[in-house]
Amino acid sequence: MANISSWAAFSYDTNTTSTDINDLELGLSGENKQLRLYLFGTRRDIEIDLALFEWYSVCCLWDSRKQLLEVYCNGHLVHSETIGSAECLQPNGSLVLGHLHKRKGGFIVRVSNSFIGSLYYFQMWDRVMGQEELLHCTMGNTVSWKEEYWNFSTIHPVADRHLRCVSFFNVDMNFSLFYKTERAPDYYDARNLLENWFSIIFTGEEFVVTNFKVSYFCKAIIKATSLDTQEVLILKIKQLLNDTYKEGPLSLSAKPEDVAVKPIVLMDCPESFSHTAYKGNYSWPLTSPATKVEVSCKKNPLQSARRSCGINIEREQAFWKKPNMTECKLLKELPNNILDLHDITITEDNAQDVVQHILYLLPDATLNMKELEIITSKISDIVRLADVSMTLAETVLSILDYILLQKMEDQNIRKMTNSILKTTEEIGYKVTYMERNTSLITTSLSLLVTRPDPSAFGGLAFGVSSYDGGMDLEITVQENPFKKALASVFLPKSLKEFLGIKHSDPDKHSKIQFKFFGTTSLFVDDSLKKERLNTYVVSASIENATVQNLNEPVTITLQHIDQNTDNAAVHCVFWDFQKNNGLGGWNTSGCEMEYTDMNYTICFCNHLTHFGVLLDLARTEIDPTHDRILTLISYAGCGVSSLFLGITLVTYLLLEKLRRDNPSKILLNLCAALLMLNVVFLVNSWLSSFNQPGLCITVAVLLHYFLLAAFTWMCLESVHFYLALVKVFNVYVPKYILKCFIAGWGIPAIVITIVLIINKDFYGNGSHSESNPFSNFCWIQENTVFYISVVAYVFLIFLTNTAMFITVLLQIHSMKTRTRKRSRFWKRAFVQDVKRFFIFVFHCLLKEEVVKQCRIHFCWGRFRLSDYSAEAHYNPSAVPPEAGETKRPCSRRILPMDTGLHYPQKAGFFH
Repeated sequence: MANISSWAAFSYDTNTTSTDINDLELGLSGENKQLRLYLFGTRRDIEIDLALFEWYSVCCLWDSRKQLLEVYCNGHLVHSETIGSAECLQPNGSLVLGHLHKRKGGFIVRVSNSFIGSLYYFQMWDRVMGQEELLHCTMGNTVSWKEEYWNFSTIHPVADRHLRCVSFFNVDMNFSLFYKTERAPDYYDARNLLENWFSIIFTGEEFVVTNFKVSYFCKAIIKATSLDTQEVLILKIKQLLNDTYKEGPLSLSAKPEDVAVKPIVLMDCPESFSHTAYKGNYSWPLTSPATKVEVSCKKNPLQSARRSCGINIEREQAFWKKPNMTECKLLKELPNNILDLHDITITEDNAQDVVQHILYLLPDATLNMKELEIITSKISDIVRLADVSMTLAETVLSILDYILLQKMEDQNIRKMTNSILKTTEEIGYKVTYMERNTSLITTSLSLLVTRPDPSAFGGLAFGVSSYDGGMDLEITVQENPFKKALASVFLPKSLKEFLGIKHSDPDKHSKIQFKFFGTTSLFVDDSLKKERLNTYVVSASIENATVQNLNEPVTITLQHIDQNTDNAAVHCVFWDFQKNNGLGGWNTSGCEMEYTDMNYTICFCNHLTHFGVLLDLARTEIDPTHDRILTLISYAGCGVSSLFLGITLVTYLLLEKLRRDNPSKILLNLCAALLMLNVVFLVNSWLSSFNQPGLCITVAVLLHYFLLAAFTWMCLESVHFYLALVKVFNVYVPKYILKCFIAGWGIPAIVITIVLIINKDFYGNGSHSESNPFSNFCWIQENTVFYISVVAYVFLIFLTNTAMFITVLLQIHSMKTRTRKRSRFWKRAFVQDVKRFFIFVFHCLLKEEVVKQCRIHFCWGRFRLSDYSAEAHYNPSAVPPEAGETKRPCSRRILPMDTGLHYPQKAGFFH
């Protein structure tokens, strides 16, 4: 590195008679833009632009056998000449640094001007060396940079640690990987472990890992900056790698014989020019490998364009990477209208600027057909680029996300559906990343791309656990199927053959892509008449592979957007790009429904594509107006029922004589259960509107309980009827009403308790319908629980009542041989008991005893009956209890009318 335009690097001369400075045996100097070489008494000027204050490496080779002279500058051949002489340097001369000198009589008689600048690493060999060997920075065997070769006299050399030889080494290493985990480590585990190890042992200024690659072995390129020889550096690298590294349950080690280190020759990246139509032209200077260079932007000089001189680890060659001009502004502003972007050509230097500009213009766009076509066209052009950065991919997805959130279900978006789906898939495969997987997440559209290790592939599951309008959206990858997720896809082990398992290079393994669409507006199928999409859409695909007719199906689990409370038929479908004349539509081929309930549907499909679940709406859905009318009618009916049930209860509770017999007591409990059932039903929708899960569960539990209690008391009434008419004589049940009370209220409580213990979330509000807000209702949400705890329970009671009814009919039929009067009496008793189904009418208005008691207590004038008139007719309920038990007479005349079922032999009566 010289600080003046005229300089002298070194000279070698022997005793001669000439004092002409140009008559040197060997020398090197420079002047202005010329490199001057002295050899065997001749001088050669080499045209080369040597800038001040910059370092240059100059090597001169003389092959006496070929009579060939070659001069290299910074590793590049700048001069080659055949001299026509086989001379060699004369011995016993003097070598001087920083001067051109002449020697005569053993003394230096003439010296040129002193060198002003810095000289470093002078070496001389006694043999011809190749270009690659010269770049290895090996020590000279004739003259070296070591102090013992030089006589410094009064000059003291200055040590400078920054002036060291830069060399590159290729490391090939076989290693052993040990693990203490259930899952065998794959390629990514090994690579991460090795990268962490290399970053620890090759730290500091001496060694830097520039390239790294792991397959079945490890290959790396290490940049060494040191004064040590290559042999010493190779030994150091091997010693650093002769160790064991542990990280958690994983560890690795390499034996010395499994580590091969060799020096490699890397030429500098040559001077290069980049011509861009939208950001100007850029000149990149000669740059060393593993180095980044910056030049000022044309439009905004305060910012820089950057370019790296990279290293190809396979070819062991330096190369220019693509320029990074993201900080540079376009020379010409983009038009402020999407339609005017039609003439803009997408290139690698303006792609990011164009998509950012489109995203900026979207809020003011009308998104008509022409605008959508231009946006789709520009995005398609971007996808055709060789590489898509993570930033560029995120911006493109943000544009698509904005369009999807507009929820346009017209023909404009309909024609763009297939193009958008294909574009998003291509972006996922084009995006560059280094880890096992990467994900891009927007409000309504998210994708995850992974490149699994085929050798360790045993199935893979993708899932979205929750989604609430783009909030907290996260795609998870795991090896086992998801037990609970909003949407998930499980790929079977048999897909291993599509992942490029035959390739040993991990970069050639196929990627897998999973996508989640948080809006259904993109998937409109005009051919659907009675079905609608009731789930979010997910997709799975494998790079460069068409997956069809799998023996082991792909499992897709999708949660319903609206709960299938009506048990409507569901269909597992995939998006067929060819349907509807190329517009796309839903198709059921190759997919079948494995399981469904009101919340989820599980599908089995034998191919990979976009999946969804259609809800069959063959049964006409009630519109909001009719739903409101039917709801009001139901409330009115329940209200009237509750009113008369309440009157019945009040009547029997106020008139003590009416509730003395057992049938009346059973009737009171049945009325109480029915009344509470109606009340809870009436307030159900109102309480569910508070959207409080705990409150809704409580209401659903009460509704379930009183429903079961009502049916239970109906069953007890039929059993009581059976005992009264069939088992007439010698029937005595201790504490009969208490046992009925325990059964009537206890059995439903046991059923409810079991359901709550299993899962309290079986209860809840399953409607939440925006179209029919009056249908919100707290009830049982699981079909299985409903069928077991309600349908089966009611069916069992129905069988019991039917059996009781048939038995009573047979008993009546067997009594036809008796007297006509008695037969009529039995029929009258049967009819009166059947009328209990009309509780208020038959137990209040038409029941003789109730009417009499009402006339005694509530009527005046000629309608009022005296107590004596009431007692003139025998009332078996008036017999007082004795010894804690209810006593009933055994009169043949009145026996069929009394159903107390407490007939001890000592009972008597008063007439």
